[in-house]
Amino acid sequence: MSGLIADLQHYYSDFAAVAGDPSLLDNLYDSDVIFCDPVHRVEGLPALKRYFAGMSGGLTSCRFEFDHSVISDGCACLPWYMHFTHRQLKGGQALSLRGCSLLRFGDRVYYHEDFYDLGAMVYEQVPLLGSVVRGVKKRLGGAGS
Repeated sequence: MSGLIADLQHYYSDFAAVAGDPSLLDNLYDSDVIFCDPVHRVEGLPALKRYFAGMSGGLTSCRFEFDHSVISDGCACLPWYMHFTHRQLKGGQALSLRGCSLLRFGDRVYYHEDFYDLGAMVYEQVPLLGSVVRGVKKRLGGAGS
C-alpha cells in the first residue's frame, strides 16, 4: 500500500480527534486539491481546511473504518464505514454510514471525491423528515417487485 494512502487512512481513523489541527492536512493534500462530496465542492487546501473545520463542529466522535482498498498508478478507491455521533442528528446517538472515496494522487492527493447516501446520513436522522425519506425509499424498493 502507498505510504500516502496509509497516512491518509490513519488520519481518518479518528477524524474527530485530528480535525481540529488543519496543519495535518499539509502532508496529505496538494495545495490545489479538489475535494467533492454530496454536499460541497471545495478547491484548494485552505478551503479544504475551512470545510473540515466547519464540518467537524457538531461531531462528538467520528472515525473511518476502511475495507478492501484498491490502489493502482496514482489512483485509489477506498470503501469505508464512517462511525460517528453528531449533537444534532438522532439525539446524539451513534450512527454508521457506508461510503467510498476516489482519490487521485502524486506526492499528495490532488483529487478526493466521496460517495455516500446523504439521505441516510442526514435526512433519515431528522424525526419527521426521516420517516418520509424512509417511506419513499421503501416505495421505490418495492416498485420493481
